[in-house]
Formats: sequence, C-alpha cells, structure tokens
Amino acid sequence: MRKIFIFALISVSMAADRPGDDRLWEGIYSFYNYEFNKSVSILSEVRELHPEHPTVHFTWAVSKWLRAQAYNGIEESYDTLFASLEKIIPVYNDYVEQYPDEPEYRLYAAAAKGVKARVHLGKKEWMSVVMEGIKGYSGIRAVHNKNPDLWDAYFPIGILNFYAGNMSGFVQFLAGFVGIDADKVLGMEQMTITAEKGKFAWIEASQIVVFVYLWMDQDFEKALTISQRLVDRIPKSIYNQHLYTESLIRLNRLDEAEANLRLTNEMAEKLPSLSKKGWLPTLKYHDALLSFYKGDTDRAMEMVTQSINEFNTELDTPLGFGYLLRGNIHDLHGNRSLAVEDYRSAVRLDNYSAAMTEAKEYLRRPFEPRVE
Repeated sequence: MRKIFIFALISVSMAADRPGDDRLWEGIYSFYNYEFNKSVSILSEVRELHPEHPTVHFTWAVSKWLRAQAYNGIEESYDTLFASLEKIIPVYNDYVEQYPDEPEYRLYAAAAKGVKARVHLGKKEWMSVVMEGIKGYSGIRAVHNKNPDLWDAYFPIGILNFYAGNMSGFVQFLAGFVGIDADKVLGMEQMTITAEKGKFAWIEASQIVVFVYLWMDQDFEKALTISQRLVDRIPKSIYNQHLYTESLIRLNRLDEAEANLRLTNEMAEKLPSLSKKGWLPTLKYHDALLSFYKGDTDRAMEMVTQSINEFNTELDTPLGFGYLLRGNIHDLHGNRSLAVEDYRSAVRLDNYSAAMTEAKEYLRRPFEPRVE
C-alpha cells in the first residue's frame, strides 16, 4: 500500500507547460492506477528525452520503488529506492548549479534527499524519520521562503511539521532545535494549501489529508469531501477508492459504501499478485466494518479475523483498526478478556492512529454502542 512521505507528483491540469509534460503525466497516472511496468517504461522514456524536466527524475524513482513493492516485496523495494536516489540526486545537484534561479530543481533535489525518511517511517524508526526528513526539509524550506507561490513546497514542509507535532516532547524539542515547526495544526494547513492549489503534489497532499481526517482526527465529513474529489478525478486508483469507501461507511452511507467496496474488490483482482495479497486484508477489514455498521456482528467477526490473520502490508493503520473492531465485538458478546487482548494489540502497534487512542480508552472500560 501507498503512504506518507512519497511526495509523488501529478498535475492539476493537462496543460503542457514543458516539453514532455503530456507523456510524463501518462506515466504518473499509470503508477496511481497500479500499472507499474507501463509507468516505469514511460517515465524512463521521458527521462531520456527530456532530462531537463524538473519533475521526471524524482517521479521515475518513485515509479521504480512502487513497482518493486508490487512485484518484489517491501524490503527489496527499499534497495530499489535507495539505488534510484543515488542516481537522481547528483542529476538534481548538477541542475541546481546550472540553473540557480529555477526553484523547482532545488525543490526536487531537497525532496530526493529527504525521501529516505519514508523508509524509516515504514519501519517505525521514529527518530530516523525526523533526522532523514531534516535533510530535505531545510532545502525545501529555503525554496519556499524565496518562492511562496510555489504551492507544491507547502506539502513536504507541512507533512514534517505535522509529523513532528505528533511525536513526543523530546522529538518536538529536537525538531524545533533544527528549525522544524512541530505543530500539527500548522502542518495540516500547509498540506491543505497544496491539496487545493498545488500543481504537481495536490494528489499526494490530498491523500495524506484524508488519511489524517479518517484515521487520526476522525473528521469524516472532511474526509468524504476530499476523497470524493480524488475518486472523481482519478477513479482507477484503488487507494482513492479505499479512502472513499471508509469515509462512506463512517458516515453511515452504507448502500453507497457497499457498492464502492464491490468496485474496489474488482479492482484488486486485477493487481499484481503481491499488491493483491497486500490489499485483500484491508478490503476484508472494510467488509467487516460495513457489516458491523449494519449490525451483523457475526460476519464482522469472521471478516475482521481473516483481515488480521492475513495482514502483511508495510503500514499497519488498517490492522490497528481491525484489532479495535474485533475488541468492540468481543465486548458486545461479553468476552472481556478477548477484547482486552485485542485492544492491547492495537496499542502495541504504536502507529499514532486514533485506534490506539480508542483502544486505550476501552482498556479502561468496555465498549458500548452509542445511542443516537
């Protein structure tokens, strides 16, 4: 599955501002649609024909990384990402020297240096996330300070500010010491600016903002508004459909959610085998959550248990909510000891999601359904 700190790039419009733009966007849409071989092929072509394009080298590295995840697994994908970064960082450094007045080269040079933080995020190496992120942050912030209308730059700044603001006091102190504003609210404001105005990073920014609204802040109305925009513009992205389905469930729009979940399952059947294996447990969690909202706790228990047992992806937010859901069902069935076991499992994931917060609450008192 996709997630935080990718800073993958895509344009708001199809207007051709630079040579190679149209073909570049074909490649970008391809990796959002899980057509990874096609994406790498197209972006390699654009990289060869238009090496001066500021976006293409970074996007090519991302496409190689995502393809490796889909076909070779998470650990091997890290090696692919690092090898790609070793190739593109010197290219960006050269362009920064040749074109010192072109801010986009500086932006992508800094982003490439900071993207290693994404690997540490997947491994939950929290301190390393901040330390690697700092390497890109200072460069991006310098570009932003000189070019405040470069809306894409708000996203990487905002995500690190948000992330640091969610950490412990010590990490926040360290972040502040090196110039990061460890402020969740400010970080969300900055990411939202890119989501609304960004030229290349609006999709990634929008997805992260929905992630926060769904699984951290639990502002489901806002999550639905943004995820609706994502599926309207990029309907073939299974991740966008995934965000939209959960937003619908949480707002009790269950018929729409059921229809969208069927669509997403159909999309999953066409994925590469490792991607499909990664997605199915999350879709089973959605089946369980939908069943729970419908009052069918037996099916919800069956599907969430399958989801937990089969879960195998890098970032484990759905797993935490799976444990939380199963704990809730155990409480409803009077199986308090089993509920406590699941709540403790959710807390042990240490993934800073709302599932952790709720699980701690239900460790103190059993879950009871809310009376509307």
